[in-house]
Amino acid sequence: MNVYLSEYIAPSARKRLEENCTIVDNFDHPELLDGIIVRRAKVTRDIIEQAPRLKIISMHGVGLDTIDVEAAREYGVKVANVPCASSESVAELAVSYLLACSRKLKLADTGLGEGRFQHFGDARLIGHEVAGKKVGLIGSGHIARRVAAIMKNAFGCEILCYNSHRSREELAALGMEKVPALETLFSTCDMISIHVPLTEETQNLVDADVLSHAKPHLVLVNTSRGGIVDEDALYEALHHHTIAAAGMDVFVDEVPDKEHPLLHLDNCICSLHVGGSTEEALERVSNAAVDHLLMAFQGEEVHNVWEKPTLVPIPAFSA
Repeated sequence: MNVYLSEYIAPSARKRLEENCTIVDNFDHPELLDGIIVRRAKVTRDIIEQAPRLKIISMHGVGLDTIDVEAAREYGVKVANVPCASSESVAELAVSYLLACSRKLKLADTGLGEGRFQHFGDARLIGHEVAGKKVGLIGSGHIARRVAAIMKNAFGCEILCYNSHRSREELAALGMEKVPALETLFSTCDMISIHVPLTEETQNLVDADVLSHAKPHLVLVNTSRGGIVDEDALYEALHHHTIAAAGMDVFVDEVPDKEHPLLHLDNCICSLHVGGSTEEALERVSNAAVDHLLMAFQGEEVHNVWEKPTLVPIPAFSA
């Protein structure tokens, strides 16, 4: 079986793949492909149409915005993803950003290295505690719930949530207070963390109008997908200090140009989609993605994402 794989996966999973398949790292001959494993590479309709042998597209992760799922459905190609398995890692990064932004750690680090501070106690480095603050979540999935648990249990934060697809009762059962409007979430909360997929509904969900409702000390974190936050609007809000800080793990263009204005702000901490990039998460996600692919090759049942997502339980957390 010929399998497309161009991106890094856990060595244990790659070894299993090499033992069972021939790995190719390009789409030059889609007609020869039996399976595809992707993390951020795009699988377009054109590729699917030219791949009559293709049995499965196995997503290394959760988000499906790089796969033409509708084309796969039309051509009878299975699409499977791996929910939950990287939730702990992404949640930990989101919390790290909430803390680092609240304490102005980027300014402290870069400013010190550039000699901008001449004495201890510079007022520009005064930040905020997170204890007892109001944390807003956009979305209420596994990652959002883990962020909520950490911020509530460790710091006594009040958890609010914007999710138009969940009732007040459903969110209350998760320990979250439902906020009916996104603008209200921004005007109420001290910190906001985004945990929704990129869809037509969420494209530029956080735009200039939404940001205009924010408290001036707001910290905004996005570890979901680029395109959910309007990057131009975010730059203006940070540059003019209408919000305090942001943590951005995802961008519309990955990799963003080195001159991207957000990268050069003292109040914006940026990284390259590393939310799930831990040894532990990669071990779980990579092997689950390979499992789905090998199961499809062996004729075993693999649920399509549009039927019944294959759920991977979140590992039990131990302090």
